[in-house]
Amino acid sequence: MWSVREQNRMQDEILKERLYGLMPELMKECGVNMWAVISREYNEDPLFKSLVPAAVHSAGRTVCLVFCLDGAGRFEALNVSRPDDRLKGYYTQAMQRGDEVFCALNRLIREKNPGRVHVNVSADCAIADGLSRHLYERLRLATSDSVPLVSAEQIAVRWIETRTPGELALYPEIYRLMTDIVDEVFSPACITPGVTTTTDLEWEVTERVNRLGLSCWFSPDIDLQRFGEPDFRMTGETIREGDIVHCDVGLACMGLHTDTQRNIYIGRKGEKDIPAGIRAAFRTGCRFQDIVRGEYQVGRTGNEILAAALEQAGREGIEAMCYCHPIGAFGHGAGPLIGLYDNQRFVPGQGEFIMHDDTCYALELNISQAVPEWDGQKVCMMLEETIAFTGGETRFMDDRREIIRFLKTE
Repeated sequence: MWSVREQNRMQDEILKERLYGLMPELMKECGVNMWAVISREYNEDPLFKSLVPAAVHSAGRTVCLVFCLDGAGRFEALNVSRPDDRLKGYYTQAMQRGDEVFCALNRLIREKNPGRVHVNVSADCAIADGLSRHLYERLRLATSDSVPLVSAEQIAVRWIETRTPGELALYPEIYRLMTDIVDEVFSPACITPGVTTTTDLEWEVTERVNRLGLSCWFSPDIDLQRFGEPDFRMTGETIREGDIVHCDVGLACMGLHTDTQRNIYIGRKGEKDIPAGIRAAFRTGCRFQDIVRGEYQVGRTGNEILAAALEQAGREGIEAMCYCHPIGAFGHGAGPLIGLYDNQRFVPGQGEFIMHDDTCYALELNISQAVPEWDGQKVCMMLEETIAFTGGETRFMDDRREIIRFLKTE
């Protein structure tokens, strides 16, 4: 595990890679000459943390970060707010002490003459909608309608969803931190049938993450399914022999997020393996994972991928649901939504966003299948893995995804 100092160093190296390797390419792709991201202390733009070094935890007063790309392809990252030594090496200082942010920004706009200024307002993506009404009105007043203010939704989404080579190399290491914890918790060391509750395991995950000096981006969810019980997400229950215990956990580390769901079968006394019907349901879930990721293609919308995956599942007789989401700088990131848990048809807004290369997703889904050993009762096999989509292909970040664990009871 990395020290906090080492984590900050690695995160800041990636920030430079993103600012000076990725940002100019995205601006060119999106036709953006100037993008202004403005934040106020304690009401930061959602993108703020992705644009500043790890040591910068909040905006001091008002912070304006501006990205410029001229016709010759020259790129600048500018701090149009009071000087901050922590931003040196990342941003060129473009405002003197004693100046006022919006006056300085107006002068910069007149100097650069970008034609239009992109700002973070969006109807369809909350992550790209970070400019508050007050700041928007201040900016409009300062520029006196001399330049159009237009939505930066496209570049904001592309910035948040795109992963650099450095991030793609680091991501599996972060992911394995979380899956290692799941393996530790889903074991006899933490589970005693008839004693341990699902709530106990939730706290166990939380404590283990905390001991690493990290945090979960949502509270761990651990539930169970039981023969004879119709509820497939029983919570706050004491774990018994014969239960299927399921977790949904997510880690935040160095500006990247993970999302994982795993299952363990609690063996009955004398059982040496998972019942064949439960194992078959798990294999069906893995098959549906392959169907969904097989539909990932650059340029396809989330809705197109969803429809194609569900159609193929239907042809194979799989009772399935798909609700994949982009992941990376946010747990529920920017980019195409591939279904929602409560909407397996057309998802407006982000469902119509298209897929790009070098992006990451939570491959989140479930299947329901009858289990003969449970007198035909259906189990819902809920699976989720964080995957990368790069070079037009998907790849898992952990080779343990095809394993359903078995806890042997003596």
